[in-house]
Amino acid sequence: MVPRPPVTKVKTERSEERETGRAAVARSFLLAFGRPGKEQRDFLLSSDWLEDLHSRGWLVGTDPKELREGLPEDIGEWESHFLSTFEVGFPAPAVPLLETHYLKEGNIPAALHENILFYKAFGCEVTAGDADNPDHLRHQLAFLLVLFWIEEQSLASPDTIEGVRLARRDFIERHLRPWIPKAAALAGKKAHPLWGALLLALSAWLAETMI
Repeated sequence: MVPRPPVTKVKTERSEERETGRAAVARSFLLAFGRPGKEQRDFLLSSDWLEDLHSRGWLVGTDPKELREGLPEDIGEWESHFLSTFEVGFPAPAVPLLETHYLKEGNIPAALHENILFYKAFGCEVTAGDADNPDHLRHQLAFLLVLFWIEEQSLASPDTIEGVRLARRDFIERHLRPWIPKAAALAGKKAHPLWGALLLALSAWLAETMI
């Protein structure tokens, strides 16, 4: 997911500002479920983010320290672990992070197209290498970041802010809340306990952003 030029310019101007509130939470989930790497590993294994989720009531019923047990620290093993859980597998990964994987009813091409239309309406597009999966969680979370940013602009008109707020709620209701709990349930059966707990925490946070 990349912003088009108008959004890129404005986001760059704010790049050194510290994010707070919903945007910070969205970016944290994006890091957790984004491309695997050292930053992601260190964030999940060494920072206090899990404890923060627990204190907010989103990470329920599990000690954060226990969720880290058994996870690889070697970066190569970490990347392999993440990829085998979410990205690679036959006929599918253990826990696909794709909305359409959990769409048992409805038109899959239409759901993909609707994601793209949402993105384009707010100046975003999926990079060429990811064009086949606009419904991936990392793109959907990146899109929420853009919407949160627009909502927080002091120069935006009340009508603009309200329109973005309605679009955000509609996007979450149509394209995130229906499938995240299903992915969490699947992760509870097929993945390390961390991932199911994080998907449930994401689901709880999304419910709060609808208010």
